[in-house]
Amino acid sequence: MKKGVSKKKRAKPRSVKNEGVSIFHRTVPLSIPIKVVLLTGAVYISMLVVSTVLVSLLRIDTGCLVLGVPFRHVLWGFQIFIVAGVATVATHLFLDEPLSKLASVMGRAEKGDFLVRAPEISDDELGSLSKNFNQMLSHITNLTATKIQAEQDLLYAQRELKFKTQLSEQSKVIKENNKMLEALVKDLSLLYEIGQGVNSAIESEELFRVITEVLQQRLKLDKFAILLKDETGEFLQVRAAYGFAESDHMLDKGFRLGEGVTGEAVKTGETIYISDTTREERFLHYKGEEIVQGSFLSTPLIFKKDVFGVINFHRPKVDSFSDEEIRLLNLVANQVALAIENAKLYSKARELSIKDDLTGLYNRRHFQTVLQIEWKRAVRFHRNLSLLMIDADHFKKLNDTYGHLHGDKILKELSNILKRNIREIDTVARFGGEEFIVLLPDTDKNGAMAVGEKLRKMAESQRFTETQSAQSTPVTISVGLASYPDDVRELDDLIDHADIALYDAKDAGRNRVIAYPQLSLPAILDAVRKLKRPTLVS
Repeated sequence: MKKGVSKKKRAKPRSVKNEGVSIFHRTVPLSIPIKVVLLTGAVYISMLVVSTVLVSLLRIDTGCLVLGVPFRHVLWGFQIFIVAGVATVATHLFLDEPLSKLASVMGRAEKGDFLVRAPEISDDELGSLSKNFNQMLSHITNLTATKIQAEQDLLYAQRELKFKTQLSEQSKVIKENNKMLEALVKDLSLLYEIGQGVNSAIESEELFRVITEVLQQRLKLDKFAILLKDETGEFLQVRAAYGFAESDHMLDKGFRLGEGVTGEAVKTGETIYISDTTREERFLHYKGEEIVQGSFLSTPLIFKKDVFGVINFHRPKVDSFSDEEIRLLNLVANQVALAIENAKLYSKARELSIKDDLTGLYNRRHFQTVLQIEWKRAVRFHRNLSLLMIDADHFKKLNDTYGHLHGDKILKELSNILKRNIREIDTVARFGGEEFIVLLPDTDKNGAMAVGEKLRKMAESQRFTETQSAQSTPVTISVGLASYPDDVRELDDLIDHADIALYDAKDAGRNRVIAYPQLSLPAILDAVRKLKRPTLVS
């Protein structure tokens, strides 16, 4: 208990002391009127003290008159004036000036300048008002900053949404482009494979077989046919067909230009698509040979703006060719057209390399190749092989009389006579100048004599008309022949012996056929001597 009382006695003065300290340090803000009254009162008291001291020290009689006014009254008036002035200055300092600054700040804030702040120079009413106003401005500034941040966040969100929308659209475009690129790559790959396939063949017949095989394997089409213009350019003939009931029989069919869908496609050079063949009057079903139902696409074959044929594609379902497939098949048609033209160029180049420009017969180089092949075959299988050497009689005189143009015409007509009167297995060529040579496989000497005589008679009966004078020119030929194995044992001797027989025929009066063994020994020696001359005498 004593310890408890002791604690209470010690605690009580500590509490009183702390409260005293708190009261001592507490500051109470003075209001503006109090400041004015205190300042004015202080000045008035100071003046009263000073004036009382001066009057006492100077022993001034306050009752004396100054300008007819008692001195005390003058002194009171002066004191009142000073007090009034001090009150006015104090009111200006403590009220007017701070209020004017606060009003200026409020005006700026009213115009939107929320970052301005009122000066807090006192703790009076105006100081408290300034402090509260500054706090309000701070809240407004914070709200404005929050609003600006919210607007920026909203703007950012809108931009982000816009970018996301654009990215989504771009992503869709990219996906579509990727699909298109994938389809394009697939189409290009297919076109490359088709191009490689169709360009692997250069012979015309082999080419159409390869085209049919490649198109069937790569495009998986049910039916298709390739038609090309004939030599007249007025008729389309089926050159290749697949999927028809009788595809080989279709090779005999054709159309005139402008006839049916196929003829119209070639005539106009435009692709024609028939979605339903049963509703198209122009579709002729290959002139009734093949009833085709479903979809039909006719794509012209064009090379350097020249339409020379068409490919017809068929499917059994109605409207089964999409725009992309039509575009692809047009490109396929271009590949096929290029392959066909390459084959034509190769055939033409090959023909030029083995044919004589003037007569259209094989040239000497090609004849030598054929002769070697036939010679090896005859020797291996012990078959007969005969050779005719033919020369136009008095040809130099014809050239000098009628001119070289007429001479060329005679050579062309002689060439046609020779081609028309030999077999398919026989080979006729222009050997040089007015000389011709005929190779007769599987033909003995008697057979060769019969062929030579037939050719001689055909030439003798032909009348070669000269253009300007309209006169007919008789032309005869001399023929010499040799045969294997009757006359020769070596390849080189076959031509030499036939040439010897030809010289003998010309020496015997021309327009005749002579075989090699018919020559006498003097004739043989003379023929050998003549062979050493560079050209034959016509």
